[in-house]
Amino acid sequence: MEQKQELLQAIEQYKNDMESTAEKMKTANGEELEKLQKSLTAATEARDIMQKQLDGIDTKLKNWSKFQEEQKEKEGKSIYEAAKELFHSEAFQAARKENFAKNPKFTLDVKVDTSAITGNVNRTQQSYSVNYPPENQLAFIVNFGGGGSIGQDKNRVLWVEGAYTSNVGYVSEGTGQATADSGTATEKAREMAKVSAKLPLTAEMMEDADYFATSLRNKMQEKSLLFEDGEAYDGDGSDGVNPKHIYGIKGQATAFNATTAGVAASVDSANIGDLVDAMVLQAEKENFRNTNIIWMNPSDFFKFRTTKDADGNYLFVSDVNGQYSIRGIRVVRSNRVTAGDMLSADTTKLQYWSKRQPEIKFSQMNGTDFVDDAWTAVFFVRSQVVVETPDQKSLIFVDDIDTAIGTLETV
Repeated sequence: MEQKQELLQAIEQYKNDMESTAEKMKTANGEELEKLQKSLTAATEARDIMQKQLDGIDTKLKNWSKFQEEQKEKEGKSIYEAAKELFHSEAFQAARKENFAKNPKFTLDVKVDTSAITGNVNRTQQSYSVNYPPENQLAFIVNFGGGGSIGQDKNRVLWVEGAYTSNVGYVSEGTGQATADSGTATEKAREMAKVSAKLPLTAEMMEDADYFATSLRNKMQEKSLLFEDGEAYDGDGSDGVNPKHIYGIKGQATAFNATTAGVAASVDSANIGDLVDAMVLQAEKENFRNTNIIWMNPSDFFKFRTTKDADGNYLFVSDVNGQYSIRGIRVVRSNRVTAGDMLSADTTKLQYWSKRQPEIKFSQMNGTDFVDDAWTAVFFVRSQVVVETPDQKSLIFVDDIDTAIGTLETV
């Protein structure tokens, strides 16, 4: 618009200059007249160029106005605009005239169908996030330090457990050891467990409320991983009955025994801190010296959190991130742990194996999905938990915290 205004001003100035030049030419002659004629020709050519530029700007403005009108039609019309267009349409006017001719008292009502509208639509801004009740956080497999993934052409985890008997000792000069050392190797294998979930979705939901359909798919994956995480703690996988289920670390752990730890009836006023020390000691006596995590129920944590040592210091200590520890060992609370139970471990001895990444597949080839114009989402994950037999003594499990503390108490 600024450029157009400048051109109009230049053309107006050209007009004034031409009038002045014409007056001068009336009295000029010879060389002066020739100069005025050349100036007039140059000015006329400049004016023609400016006019072409001005015409181009007008064309662009017309095209832009047309584009805006087209965009407005694409974006939809207001109720007022739609009603105005309807009332002035040929079909509406023809129908009105025809019915008035038959009945002068004829009235015509135009209504908007609002049967499917709830709430004050024009004033509502929808939030597309879907709010579900909170879930437990992953507490087990995210803390396992061993394991990995297996190839596409494999479906088992295999490892070798060895035993070595040594007869090293003193001998006389010139005499070798009479009894030889011995060693054995045992091959172990465990099949992968397969976890799956399915979710029916209508085609209409995926098209009209895709944000909700996406939320449901994410929820299905979250629920499946939470199931897998819980099974990693107390799954019923076993060599005899459920070889294709997840082997929970609780079932592979070694039970706490104050006598085995060598601390039965040896502590005055025993508390939860003494029990943790005794669990660490039991593992240490089997040469496992890296106990670094304890799982317990949130109710037990609340019950024992305010326990103090002999100096009046709290046994459970919180860091700047709100993560608690006791005796320098990280504490993880989980509802999957039964109240009264507690499990300590060296996380490097806990192996989580997976085959393929968790995946979601969609298909209409499920029952009558194709006929009903529906879809079924299916989630799959294949995984397994392994704690090799020698390492099971690094996991110490307490099935009754109060009773275990009582076994430490001096008589």
